[in-house]
Amino acid sequence: MTETMKYENHALFVSLRTKLIIVLALLFLVAFSAIFIWLDRFVTDMAMNNLQTNLIATAKTAAAGIDGDAHTSLFQSGRIDDAAYTKIADFLRSVKKTNPQASGVYTYVQLPDKPDQVQLVVSAALPPGSQPDAVSQASIGECLVPSSERPALGQDYTDISPTMVNGLKQAGAETLLWTDRWGTWLSGYAPIYNSKGESVGAVGVDMCAKNVIDLQQNIRRNTFIALGITLLILIVVVGLVAAGFTRPVLELTRVADRIGGGDYELDFTKLYSTRVQDEVDKLATVFELMVNKVYTREQTLRARVQQLEILIDKSKLETQVQEIVDSDFFQDLRSKVQDMRSRFKDKPDDRK
Repeated sequence: MTETMKYENHALFVSLRTKLIIVLALLFLVAFSAIFIWLDRFVTDMAMNNLQTNLIATAKTAAAGIDGDAHTSLFQSGRIDDAAYTKIADFLRSVKKTNPQASGVYTYVQLPDKPDQVQLVVSAALPPGSQPDAVSQASIGECLVPSSERPALGQDYTDISPTMVNGLKQAGAETLLWTDRWGTWLSGYAPIYNSKGESVGAVGVDMCAKNVIDLQQNIRRNTFIALGITLLILIVVVGLVAAGFTRPVLELTRVADRIGGGDYELDFTKLYSTRVQDEVDKLATVFELMVNKVYTREQTLRARVQQLEILIDKSKLETQVQEIVDSDFFQDLRSKVQDMRSRFKDKPDDRK
């Protein structure tokens, strides 16, 4: 009994309302996290797919407008800024203007003896000293490549990917974003064909992916704001609902405490509904019936105890009287009384 009381005194009490709020809040967080992850992936994938589609279409358009034979001749014996180079570069810049996100547009080839790198040929970047179009610069925003970044004709480029190499055979786009000091990008490629239908090079397009990053950030920021507001509303609503559900249980707990103290004169009518009942109402009804039975039994037991006390007291009295009667003193006294009575009866009456 002592150990039980000690345990109860040191037990941590957490109300049903608090437990209900915590459980529902955790379930909401799990569900919201799953929705957030799905939504983030869905929107990101959709934005990436749109960007990849745009990249491939731009690369194909640029590749289709380049003479493959002239491109091969330029790579083999041409020079930067000669007529052939300028013609292709001007065309690439015209493609770039149609899509301001396409900040970098260039062509490249791969030599059979250098499978780990490609050689850049023509770039849409402006020659050193030229001024970029203000409208184009503002449209590109953070993803801007200055004119001084124009590569030399035939410059080796080793930071290649399987998708870039495969771009010499068929159009495709990268699946991962990459970042440098000028911004965040996604690249796409399309092959350049000569008059015989052979692939002699490819067009590469580096497109600004800032909109994808901004979209991700906006979704995450708005989602976290919605999560905070919804969580606060949830806590308030659950608190109100929990208060309604747990009120009868709390009342039953207080009633049980009073019954434990011996108070059976209680009103149970506020603890349950007489028309529509649920499990708690049923519990309160049964609890009331049980208390009434316990009270009746207690009264019956008390009456029996009183009767037993009376019987015990009477038995004790009879025992004590019998002990007195059976004592030698009482027997001697009784004998003397009888003798006195006898002498009194045998004595003649003086009045006669």
